[in-house]
Amino acid sequence: MINLAVIGRNFVVDEMLEATRLFPEIKLHAIYSRKEDTGREYAEKWGFDKVYTDLDKMAEDKNIDAVYIASPNYCHEQQAVKLMQAGKHVLCEKPMHKSYAGAMNMINTAKQNGVVFMEAMMSAHVPGTYKIMELLPLIGKVRRVNLSFCQYSSRYDKFKQGIVENAFDPTLWNGSFMDLGVYPVSLLLQLFGEPSDIKSEAVFLPESIDGQGTMICSYPDMTATLQWSKITQGYIQSDIQGEDGSIIIDRVSKPTNLTLILRDGTKEEYETLAGKPVMYYELKDFIAQINGEEMPLFNQISASEAKLMEKARKRMGINFSLTQGL
Repeated sequence: MINLAVIGRNFVVDEMLEATRLFPEIKLHAIYSRKEDTGREYAEKWGFDKVYTDLDKMAEDKNIDAVYIASPNYCHEQQAVKLMQAGKHVLCEKPMHKSYAGAMNMINTAKQNGVVFMEAMMSAHVPGTYKIMELLPLIGKVRRVNLSFCQYSSRYDKFKQGIVENAFDPTLWNGSFMDLGVYPVSLLLQLFGEPSDIKSEAVFLPESIDGQGTMICSYPDMTATLQWSKITQGYIQSDIQGEDGSIIIDRVSKPTNLTLILRDGTKEEYETLAGKPVMYYELKDFIAQINGEEMPLFNQISASEAKLMEKARKRMGINFSLTQGL
């Protein structure tokens, strides 16, 4: 039995908790909330045994085996390190950290304390990503990659009215790059490794928050273009273009429906989730590691992701050190 604790109470947490129902070995044990009443309400909704408003006391709970962290980005490192030092496994929402140093501190803390740390990156675990890898040899030498995640934020209208919610708050290390751009970055790294060079730029909104951005990644024999936005709605799907064909990807955050089109006109479509909720797969891999299975690839991708995003953020002029969330 894995007694699970949770930090966070948003729709992403709801999706994760829905996925836990497919794993009989998981028991919902505790939730951390800054306020007792909101924590109690969420605990009753999902069936948690305990509510904590003090993170130190939750870390001391010997009955907690693992913690899912879905707090604001700037909280991740402090919370994860404290919990891992107390012997808890940690599944941390993306992006794990704004810097490579911070990301490595979390990964190394897990190693030093003999626990599992994993970033909750959907695209790294879903079957669709592995299906892309399987299809890549069929399209010949890859020459161009286009990965896009442009999704008009439901909170942008409020932002334009002067109401700044979490998604547009730079003090929480948020913005379009951290929220959406992380997905094409992670998928690119998993499929093709680190680029030799990058160019990147962002469109800034008031309050010094980035609303959208673009990155061009150079490899010895191909070019990848990444784009993301919280202020426009994109409808063009992502694709990987090889000399012998292309793979069309429906969503970079969770590749599900794929289309293979070869240069001779052959076309085949694939649906890959097989009826499972998307977060089932990252939870499955997290549990497998708790049970002793080694999966070093995921932390390698997460570390590379943090390094590349830090480099790109500096080039775009996204500077969280100017805000209170240091």
